[in-house]
Amino acid sequence: VRRTHVGARKRDVDAALADGSAAAAATRLVAAAQNAPLPDAPSWITASGGPSGIERVYAVQRLWLDALRTGALREKMTLFLHNLLVVQHGKLGDGYDAGRLSWHYLNLLRKHAVGNYRTLLYEVGLDAAMLRYLHNAENEKAAPNEDFARELLELFSMGQTGPDGQPNYTETDIKEIARAVTGYTVSKSGRVGFDLARHDRGQKTIFGQTGAWNYDDVLRLLFERRAPQIAHFVAHHLVAFFVMPVPDAALVGRVAGVLLSSQFELAPALTALFTDAAFYDAGVVGARIKSPVEFLVGLVRETEMPGTPALLENLRETLETALPMELLNPPNVAGWPGLKPPGSDGAAGHFTWLTTASLPERWRIAERILSGAEGASLDALDLGRKVSDPSDPYALSTDLASLLLPVALGEAGIPRLDVPFGGSASYQPPQELLDGPRYRLDLAKLLLDGTPPYEWYGIVNGSDGNPQDAARQVVAYLAFLAQLPEYQLT
Repeated sequence: VRRTHVGARKRDVDAALADGSAAAAATRLVAAAQNAPLPDAPSWITASGGPSGIERVYAVQRLWLDALRTGALREKMTLFLHNLLVVQHGKLGDGYDAGRLSWHYLNLLRKHAVGNYRTLLYEVGLDAAMLRYLHNAENEKAAPNEDFARELLELFSMGQTGPDGQPNYTETDIKEIARAVTGYTVSKSGRVGFDLARHDRGQKTIFGQTGAWNYDDVLRLLFERRAPQIAHFVAHHLVAFFVMPVPDAALVGRVAGVLLSSQFELAPALTALFTDAAFYDAGVVGARIKSPVEFLVGLVRETEMPGTPALLENLRETLETALPMELLNPPNVAGWPGLKPPGSDGAAGHFTWLTTASLPERWRIAERILSGAEGASLDALDLGRKVSDPSDPYALSTDLASLLLPVALGEAGIPRLDVPFGGSASYQPPQELLDGPRYRLDLAKLLLDGTPPYEWYGIVNGSDGNPQDAARQVVAYLAFLAQLPEYQLT
C-alpha cells in the first residue's frame, strides 16, 4: 500500500489484508486505477473568470496535491509519468494559459496512467503543453527543430542505449524524425492544429526505413523497430520508482517481458510487478528515500488530516521553495533524478532528496504540520481510534509506529530508554510486554513522556485529566516518529 499510494492509511492497509493475498490486493488496486473517473475540471478551464496568470498553475498544483492525498495507484502512476514525460509549466511560452495547458496535460497522464504506454506516448506528443514545451509547435520544414525528436528517443521511449549496451538510434534518426513531425501548431487558446504547408513531405530514413513519414509513422516505426528496447526502458523506470533505487536486472526483465507480450499495456505490467516475489524481498523494504511530495503528502494522508485550502497552499509553497519539488515543474526535461534509475555516473538518484539543509527542513515542516500550523488540522485521538486503542499507551505507541515506519520495528532506530516509567516505582508493565520486544516498552515511554501508564486511560477518556493533554503527547510522539531516519524511507 505504501508503494502504490502516497502514504498508507490504516484503512487502506486493512483493505489490502482483507483481500487475502498480494495477488488479490494488486489486482484490485490496478483495477481501481483503471476504473477511476477523471476529476471534474475547474470552472475556469472551460469558461472565463477564476484565477489568472500563474495563479491558475497554482490552483492546478493544489488540486493535484489533494488528489495525491486522497487517491491511490492512478495518482501515483500519474506522478511517475509526469517525471518521465516531462512538461515544465514555466516554459510553455508567454501569452499562453499555462494553467489550462497544465490541467489538460495532467489529465492526459491520468487518462492513460494504467492504460497503454504506446497510446499515451502518441497522445502526449500531440498535446498542446508538450508541443509548446519542446518547441514542436515551432517545427516546420524550413527550420526543423530537433528538441521533441531527441527527447522522444532519449527520455520518453528507450534511452541512448539498450540493455546490451548498443546504441538505440543515431543522430540521423533524430534529424529525420524532426522533419517527420513538422507542421503542428498551437493557438493562443491552446487548440492544436496541423498546417500541411509547414510539414516536410519529403522522403525520410528512420531506423533504416525510408518513406514520406509523418508523426503517425514515427510512432509506428518506433514501436515496430525498437519494441524490446522501449519495454526495457519503461520497466527499468517502473522498478526504480516502485521498488528499488538501483533496479534489479532480472526483475526489470520480467516486467519488460509482460510489457512486450501485452503490447505495452501498463495494467498487466504493474500487476506483474506488484506480485513478483522480488517486490516483497526484505532487502528492498524501505529501500528508497521519500521524495518531498511523498514525505509531505504522505504524512498528511497517514495521519488522516483534511486537505484544507490553507494546508494545500502551504504544501504547494513548501514544494516550490523549502523542499524543492514543484509539481508540473521538474528541474529540466530529464525530470527529478530522485525518482529515476541511476544516471551515467551509476549513483542512485534518490540521494539527491536529502542534504544537510533539507533533512532539518523536513523535521521542521513535519512538526509544524502535526502541531496544527500551515493550515493543518490533526485530531490526534481520533487518529488513535482509527489505528489502535488510544486508551492503551502500549498498543497505541506500537501501532502508530508500525503505521508510519516502512521497516519492521525491530529494525528501526528506536532509542533504548533505560529509565523507569513515570509514577510509582513499584509499577510494572504487563508481563506479556516484559517478555516481548524491548522496543514496545521504549515506544510507550516516548509516548507517555513521564505520564504514569496507569493514568493514561483516565486522561484520554477525560475521567482523570484533560484529553487534550493526551492529544498533545500523541502529536509530539508523531513528530518524533517523523524525524526518525526510517520515516524518510519508503
